[in-house]
Amino acid sequence: MGTLEDQALWINDIIPGEVETSEVSCVFPPQRLAEVANDIVEGSINGRIVGWYHSHPSQGLFLSQTDVGTHMQFSQFSPYAVSLVVDPRSAEFGIWVFENGLGVVQLPDNYIHIM
Repeated sequence: MGTLEDQALWINDIIPGEVETSEVSCVFPPQRLAEVANDIVEGSINGRIVGWYHSHPSQGLFLSQTDVGTHMQFSQFSPYAVSLVVDPRSAEFGIWVFENGLGVVQLPDNYIHIM
């Protein structure tokens, strides 16, 4: 959840997706996304949907083709949608955005500020 202010995307909160998982995949149920959107409309959640996050334990930082497709689905909520990937075992993370003419690309570290 976040806002766009002064040409910067501020991510203020996360909402767990209640995913359906297997050993090799994780699916964000569409009904959960609909619940979150409804909570925003009703005012019980503040902000906008600005992206999604998931982990790749011990696999490194990357977006699979499925992840890229998911990223593009989240762009319906914001043209500045982000995908956050965390590798909890190495304590690393990366953030991806859509760039016109380039597709989905990883943001350089100097574009990310944690406050």
